[in-house]
Amino acid sequence: MKLSFDSAITIICGENNAGKTSLLEAIYLTSNLKSFKGVPNAELIRSSSNIFKISLNFMQNSLKSNIFVEKTLKSSKILYNDEKSTKSDISLLFPCYSLVFGFNNILLNDSSYRRDFIDTGMFHVEPESRKSFNVFEKVLKQRNFLLKSKKYDSIDLWDRQLIDANNKLSEYRESYFKYLKNHFSTIIESIKNKIPEIYNDISSLELEYINGWGSDCFDMVLKQNQSKDRSLGYTSRGTHRSDFIVTSLGKPVRESGSMSTLVLSCLIINLAKINVFHVKHGFKPVLLIDDLFFGIDDKNLRTVVKLLVHSRGNIVLTAPNIYKKILEKVCEENQELKLIAVGENS
Repeated sequence: MKLSFDSAITIICGENNAGKTSLLEAIYLTSNLKSFKGVPNAELIRSSSNIFKISLNFMQNSLKSNIFVEKTLKSSKILYNDEKSTKSDISLLFPCYSLVFGFNNILLNDSSYRRDFIDTGMFHVEPESRKSFNVFEKVLKQRNFLLKSKKYDSIDLWDRQLIDANNKLSEYRESYFKYLKNHFSTIIESIKNKIPEIYNDISSLELEYINGWGSDCFDMVLKQNQSKDRSLGYTSRGTHRSDFIVTSLGKPVRESGSMSTLVLSCLIINLAKINVFHVKHGFKPVLLIDDLFFGIDDKNLRTVVKLLVHSRGNIVLTAPNIYKKILEKVCEENQELKLIAVGENS
């Protein structure tokens, strides 16, 4: 199958099992070299085959480029303009984020999803943060091994290393979050101005960061939790427990928000993320959104469309056929949007 995306925002519409999500997954894989579903790449190969190939052409700053990915059951090949490349290089050359509702919703799942959301953006904006991340993960793993195996003789040494690694990584994460929060707030203010009739639960959205150990110095908290950590067999406080929450009318969206509020919250966070990237690099990454319109009412659907148009981003999203007539009208009214129908009756 060959598809071209020549509009700022492309909507792929079709029946269930028409291949909409698979198209998004193929685009995501050319950037991140993995599925956004979290399944091994080998499982993406059809049972009747032993290989898959994806070729993606894209233009950036008027320059044409190509990414080619080939995966067999035993090997992988990644080429950028016909030359071998690495995962980290590809992710910067063709950055791509995903917003998928259901199985990996960042607001409904555990905090690891939200840390990954922060870290992927952070690595793009501040590449040096990846080194701090790797150091912290290594030190934390070693300390947890000593705690679990009850080998406490050298734990003071690892405590000192963990304090240093924790503070450096946390500083990167909090710095990135400040940028994210600023852009998030800017989008909310823009919504208030452009859509004055917007619901209060959307106009009151805010972001709050949780560092993972509290307001005291981390070295003090680590010392205070020494007995607890030895009892548990792992490190209970630190930036590996960091998180963020989205609130609406002062309450966490994941606990009290409607489906529409949840959907719009996730969308605005992702739009803020691509805006942070844009400020750093001068271009916007691709944002892939699966089933964005599911569960939202007509008023919020119009809000979503206005948000997408205002974002001026590189966005590809999917929608079931029940929205086809509405989306056809929306695309007629907004030239930035293009509708592509897939499936038997397309």
